[in-house]
Amino acid sequence: MRLELDHLAPHDLRRTCAKLCHVSGGELEQIQFLLGHASVLTTERYLGCKQNLEEPVNDRFGCLFTGALEAR
Repeated sequence: MRLELDHLAPHDLRRTCAKLCHVSGGELEQIQFLLGHASVLTTERYLGCKQNLEEPVNDRFGCLFTGALEAR
C-alpha cells in the first residue's frame, strides 16, 4: 500500500512535532530550544499561542506552603 503524501512537506512535520509537544505539556522554552528559535516570541507565533502569564506556575506553590503553615 502506498500513501499519497505529495502535499506533505518537511516543515509540516516540524510544526506537527512542535504542536504535539505543546499539547503534551511541553514548556514554550523547551519547544523554542527544540526548534532552534532565537526568541520565545517566534515560538509563540509558530504555535499560534501565548504564554499563560495570568496564572504563573510559581503561583501554584502557595498551596504547598499553606498546608505546612497551618499544621504548625
